Amino acid sequence: MCRFLTYSGPATLMSPLIFEAENSLVMQSKYAQKRKVPTNADGFGLGWYANHEDPIPATFVSVDPAWSNRNLKSIAEKVKTGHYFAHIRDASKGMPVSQANCHPFQCMHYLWMHNGRLDLFDSFRRALLNGLSDRAFGLIKGNTDSEYAFALFMDKLDFKQSASAEDLELAMVETIREIMRLRKAAGADTNAFINFAVTDGFHTIATRFATLETSQPASLFFAKGEITQQNGEVDIVVSDAPERQSIMICSEPFTEEDEQWVKVDRNHIVIAHGNVSVMQKPIELPYQVSL
Repeated sequence: MCRFLTYSGPATLMSPLIFEAENSLVMQSKYAQKRKVPTNADGFGLGWYANHEDPIPATFVSVDPAWSNRNLKSIAEKVKTGHYFAHIRDASKGMPVSQANCHPFQCMHYLWMHNGRLDLFDSFRRALLNGLSDRAFGLIKGNTDSEYAFALFMDKLDFKQSASAEDLELAMVETIREIMRLRKAAGADTNAFINFAVTDGFHTIATRFATLETSQPASLFFAKGEITQQNGEVDIVVSDAPERQSIMICSEPFTEEDEQWVKVDRNHIVIAHGNVSVMQKPIELPYQVSL
């Protein structure tokens, strides 16, 4: 499974969280702490929103390991943004390593990432495709389950030009509901790890979800505070100044200060409104019953 991060806050360089923090995303590409297999070397991706008036995010993906791509380092050290997604990939068994399969995926002003896998995907892939609109079908360029899920999400969102946080939340829950329905119809009774993240450039929605009660979902955390750097160390501190506050949602904490990081409960959804507020709530879907 993969690792990802989302950032909303003051316009900043991406390098502190991607390269410089003690447990930066690049560090997690070699030595992830919250998963059994520590290496995530099957590509990476960035998606970010420009500081000028352009709602469509830029994306940069590569099949290189994150630690060895000098373009990633250059972009992270030179480009400022107030809202970005970053992802390092560990391809699921049988999934090709290609640019088309690298996250984040983009449609209109939306970005999408996934940490996990829709187990036994081939057993219900055709059924998922058959249920998509022509527009959603046309989004799919690769063959990863994550991109298919994004196409399904865009259908559930009805490709809205302007979506509220409630719209995004409802579409996300309905996407998971439909995936569970398709899996049940196909007899896919193993666990699906569903840590999805989506943003419209302001709101960010993320999930920590496992379809079987006997399985733990992949890790997910969030933090709210000011990112500081002193003597080369990246820290997150409580801030009384809203303009300096950031909200981060990520697979693993970037710093050791546990009090700043909230572990997302299993089968919960995280809802962030820019860098203003963040909360989690349960996803009211029943567990899948193993046959």
